Amino acid sequence: MADLAADAATAQNIGCRARQEDAVIAHVPQDGPGLAVLSDGMGGHDDGDLASRILVSEMFGELFMATARRKPGKSPFRAALDSANARLRQHIGAGCISADTGGTLVSVAVDKDRLSWLSVGDSPLYLCRDGRLTRLNENHSMAAQLDLMVRNGAMEADMARNHPHRHCLTSAVTGRKIPHVDCPTDPLHLQPGDVILLASDGLDVLPDAEILSLVSRNGPEGSAAVARALIAAVTNKQQPEQDNVSLVVMRFAEPAPQRVGLPARMRQPLARLLRRASPLTEGRRAVRAALGGLRL
Repeated sequence: MADLAADAATAQNIGCRARQEDAVIAHVPQDGPGLAVLSDGMGGHDDGDLASRILVSEMFGELFMATARRKPGKSPFRAALDSANARLRQHIGAGCISADTGGTLVSVAVDKDRLSWLSVGDSPLYLCRDGRLTRLNENHSMAAQLDLMVRNGAMEADMARNHPHRHCLTSAVTGRKIPHVDCPTDPLHLQPGDVILLASDGLDVLPDAEILSLVSRNGPEGSAAVARALIAAVTNKQQPEQDNVSLVVMRFAEPAPQRVGLPARMRQPLARLLRRASPLTEGRRAVRAALGGLRL
């Protein structure tokens, strides 16, 4: 399939927290692979804001260099994760940040019509396609286990939704061994109209149906419009303990048809010919038909 046209936007809101503990980077050019990385520093831990910045900058840098080298058949994600984890461990060992810190990590790479990702923690990666919102990555938190208990009839939905340990992570990047990593071997094949959304868990105040509605309504205006609408919706909830929220929105469409320009030596004679022809003459219509969509 031909390359898809993509546009991307990022957005953040501090919520009701004293500091912003999320970090995000996105780079989606029209003529090469696109990358995005988001990290949510572990809330309530010392230096969560610094940890997220270290993880995002190191992960993005390693992915950027790997995609520039373009080694066929070799995924850059695992090596980039190891580098980010090692960099965090280095800062902890040097006493620059607290040992009791870390963060989630979700990163994506887009190459032509293929989306690959790696994630650790509970920061969601969503696909909006054909009127459906689908979470693509695993949820490494107690929420996934509590929801499984609800599906199996072992717990009431309200109890699971309000459980005090719901947001406790079962895997995170902390400079030590990482318990769980989600990094599928096969990429997702993108389609025109797809919207990819990376988020921190501050977006959880919006139900899936509302997220989907906002993406669908604002998608035609571009990724920035989607990001603004989602942040505004979170703010309007006025949750007294609203967490930081960070977003990357990536929207994919059919590439615009390329108009072929005429050689310079042909433009002036044809322009003169069109000016001489009457607007209603067959000659003018014939010339325009012959030119088709070519620029003068």
